[in-house]
Amino acid sequence: MLIPDHETEVDFLNCEAISLTVVELLNDNRSRPLTVGIHGDWGAGKSSILKMIEGGLATDQNVAVLWFNGWTFEGFDDAKTVLIEAIITELCRQRSTSGKVKEISAKLLKRVNWLKFAKHGSGIAFNILTGMPSPDQVGTALGALKGFSQDAANFSGEEIPAKLDEIAGFLKPAEETESLPETIHAFRKDFQELLDEAKIDQLVVLIDDLDRCLPNTAIETLEAIRLFLFVPKTAFVIGADEAMIEYAVRQHFPDLPVASGPLPYARNYLEKLVQVPFRIPALGTQETRTYVTLLLVQSLVGEEHSGFDQLLDKAKSHLQKPWLGTGLSQSDIQAVDKNKKDALDTAFILAQQITPILAEGTKGNPRQIKRFLNALFVRQVIAKARGFGDMINQRVLAKLMLAERFQPDFYEYIATQSMSSEDGKAPVFALLESTEQIEKGNNSAKAKSSGTKKAKSDDSDQAPEIAKWLERDWLQRWLKIEPNMCDIDLRPYVFVARDKRLSGNIVGSTGLDVLTTKLCGSKLEVRTVESEVRALVAGDAEIVFGALRDKVLGAGTFTSAPTGIDGLSIIVKHHPHFQSELIKLLGSFEPKSLGLWAVSGWNESITDSKAKDELKAVIQEWSNQDENKLLKQAATAALKTLGQGAG
Repeated sequence: MLIPDHETEVDFLNCEAISLTVVELLNDNRSRPLTVGIHGDWGAGKSSILKMIEGGLATDQNVAVLWFNGWTFEGFDDAKTVLIEAIITELCRQRSTSGKVKEISAKLLKRVNWLKFAKHGSGIAFNILTGMPSPDQVGTALGALKGFSQDAANFSGEEIPAKLDEIAGFLKPAEETESLPETIHAFRKDFQELLDEAKIDQLVVLIDDLDRCLPNTAIETLEAIRLFLFVPKTAFVIGADEAMIEYAVRQHFPDLPVASGPLPYARNYLEKLVQVPFRIPALGTQETRTYVTLLLVQSLVGEEHSGFDQLLDKAKSHLQKPWLGTGLSQSDIQAVDKNKKDALDTAFILAQQITPILAEGTKGNPRQIKRFLNALFVRQVIAKARGFGDMINQRVLAKLMLAERFQPDFYEYIATQSMSSEDGKAPVFALLESTEQIEKGNNSAKAKSSGTKKAKSDDSDQAPEIAKWLERDWLQRWLKIEPNMCDIDLRPYVFVARDKRLSGNIVGSTGLDVLTTKLCGSKLEVRTVESEVRALVAGDAEIVFGALRDKVLGAGTFTSAPTGIDGLSIIVKHHPHFQSELIKLLGSFEPKSLGLWAVSGWNESITDSKAKDELKAVIQEWSNQDENKLLKQAATAALKTLGQGAG
């Protein structure tokens, strides 16, 4: 069961305190205009808090709650009037049986139609001064009339006069003598009358996903809100990452000074609109542990399970004082469903083990946590569908995925070792998981920081590599997560990890063909698929390397860089065990027909010390030959600057 990744009224994060506070604030300020900000990073839970606020106000018949998603209307030419129209239309729909609501709504929408064309600037100004339509307005009206003629067959007889009136309205202001300021003032007055006729004590507009919009859409939506700031009984609750809104302000008003006083102009702009801000805090380790536990249990028993409801109540109680360090116990989890004791035990243990690193890596972001767990579940399902589900242990998979997500270079290292070994085991774990080696890693890190000689094992060729990994505090914490990996065949886990490349269509032989084709493109195109190359497991990397090598050899002439050589450079950069193979390929070219491209440009891709020495030897041979004078000169110059063998 995948974990839903959308807003919900079920509170796993103890955000109910924020939603209840906002509801109370709105109830205490019904007669005055109010704007509240719910701020937090993407995925922090802003939409869920808006849903909770909506639920908290739903039972009060004197409060009208409207939901507006700014992202839904992305791409509209005039986002400002879209919000205003949406508010009027939805309010009319909810309260159409009250008083003169329909009549006043129609009057307001007519004003909105006029405001739509205020953005034409000079045309409207000309109209206000002279009473005559400008060319822009005439063009707009003609366009509307053309559209009307095309759709006239779909209109009823009663609709046609209204449509013609609407088109005619494009050619004049809402009132013959009104200026733009007068129209805005009249709009506010009419809107206040609409609220009175609708018998509403307070209108609450919940605005979601504003930080996903393009800067222009975000700013126009905020400016539409400003139109209501002086209308009593109106309240806006805006869910947005304030950093993204500040970015939108800077993009929309590029000529603004950087700051005014202690605060940047962008922050001043936002604070002018948002009177009461709430910031959603990131989850700490204890809160993340509870959250992960709840998500895992929910995936096993479902959200409607009575035992889960009781567990959720206990979790909320613990989350009220997370600094005390108390959390859900194993007996709490087992009590959810006696028939699923083993699965619930596994979920509890998994949550305890992965939480510290998951909390650190995701910065306590709920959406990132959900996506990690969903990726875990998806890989288990894929393994089952491919017939090797019984070879996948959830705890092993989760531990490997932590490394893959937060230390990708280390993951690639162990994945390469496991795929190239006969039994699928990564030999490095025999050393990494030794308590003695971990202690040596601690001593090595201390020695490095104090300037003393780094400790290393003389009895192992891998000692320098081991010391390098163990200098990472993250890795030492990761190694302590159960189970140990030294005796585990990792090949099924590495193979199923290939699902992360689904977005790039790199699955199976057809997908590898697609990647190979892209790697035969220009330097720019090769760069665009670098992340996909990095994600290749050892077996697939070998297939792509072989295909590119054949492509290069098939070029026949090497006076200019052959097709595929840039792709090979990217392959060996992220899969270093192929670097020596690439050097052998370069050494096989006849010097007399070799272009200068072969001499330099290898610094980024040839990083292995052995491969560097091999490259230096090849360039030395080119400097000693006399068949190709230009190549000889370039190679000689390259040797002078080669240093430690880097090309």
